[in-house]
Amino acid sequence: MLQQLCFAVFLFASIILASAQAPSAPGKPLPPGPMQAKVKAACTSCHNTTRITEQHLTRQQWSEQFEKMEGLGAVIPDADRDAMLTYLTKNFGPTKGGAAKAGKKPAAE
Repeated sequence: MLQQLCFAVFLFASIILASAQAPSAPGKPLPPGPMQAKVKAACTSCHNTTRITEQHLTRQQWSEQFEKMEGLGAVIPDADRDAMLTYLTKNFGPTKGGAAKAGKKPAAE
């Protein structure tokens, strides 16, 4: 019984990990801009650019994503933080993806 339970947990964890977005997958291109390369460098070590391009967040929500990703090991230089937030909000803010839904949570990663 214990072996079956361990196998089920292992199988479930394997499925979750296999469905994670591989950073090597090309993803959608980021729009040109002064922070394009820095955003790409900071974000694509763990996931591809589609994770960014599919979200349409406010500046505050992008900032919260930065904090979350830094907690997971992302390196976002303090000197670049404001400009990176401006780039993301300009290109992937709520108005870029249609009307933002109230209470919408950003995609987890």
